[in-house]
Amino acid sequence: MYKKIVLIIILFLSLTFFLSGCSVIQTNESAQNKVDSQKLKIVASIFPLYDLVKEIGGDKVDVNVILPPGASPHTFEVSTSQIKSLQGTKIFFVNGQSLDNWVKDITDSVPGAETYDLSQNVTLQRLDESDPNHIPDPDQVDTTSYDPHYWLNLDNAILIAQAVSNKLSEFNPQNKGYYNINTQDFIEKLQTKDVEWKNKLSSLTNKNIVVFHDAWGYFADHFDLKIVGTFEPFPGQEPTAQYLKELQKTVKDDNIKTLFVEPQLSQDSIKTLASDLGVQIKTLDPLGGVDGRMSYIEMMDFNVNNIYELLKAE
Repeated sequence: MYKKIVLIIILFLSLTFFLSGCSVIQTNESAQNKVDSQKLKIVASIFPLYDLVKEIGGDKVDVNVILPPGASPHTFEVSTSQIKSLQGTKIFFVNGQSLDNWVKDITDSVPGAETYDLSQNVTLQRLDESDPNHIPDPDQVDTTSYDPHYWLNLDNAILIAQAVSNKLSEFNPQNKGYYNINTQDFIEKLQTKDVEWKNKLSSLTNKNIVVFHDAWGYFADHFDLKIVGTFEPFPGQEPTAQYLKELQKTVKDDNIKTLFVEPQLSQDSIKTLASDLGVQIKTLDPLGGVDGRMSYIEMMDFNVNNIYELLKAE
């Protein structure tokens, strides 16, 4: 009888501890869900902006990116499921300059969301419309053509980071100090890498490159490179026979050994050209978001090193 009583007590205590444990787990999960629900829900249109927002916002924000890895912003279309999943977003950080007009399909269906165009914080470069090789985007409403790839200049990345910090502070003034610290830390990391990258590329004697499309003007200016040719006048537009003839002459005259492609765009045509000219193909990635390029700094490091490794032997 005594043994039975002891056994009942043990079972009772075990059950009590188990139920207490479940209660603690549920309480912890509930608390975590509450914390997550208090985070500012943010969306960035493309990966480089997403990473900058994540660096500044840290664990105070829940940030998502619209453009999937490997997709091109020039050809992307928003899905219905994306529109549904991004409900409750408070701020949409967009690149602007007609690069990510498709964001409007989402923001029109998200009540109360603010769209913040980061291009207003930088000095934009005009595309050279006098260049006979330049063909404007037929879908662009604004007839004034600016290069929208401004994030590829590190000075602009710093300005973007500061703008993101200010905007997040407007929505969460209690976290302003936190955002400012993260911004300063990120800027210091970026400036340290910038010195390293500039020292590396400044050692090159040949700085001529041929790129896939008009995405690299800011990058080239920042690192004192010279773009002597562009394969596609605009992404997705096949170059004309005359255009290719002129590009072939440029490649030969400037003794170009490599054509740079972009992983988000079809490379079939440029592979044919490279084969005809007997030159190799390397990659420059303006967007990142894939293995080895899972941050803004990793993406820039990838591009700098690819150019350096190519040109250092020439």
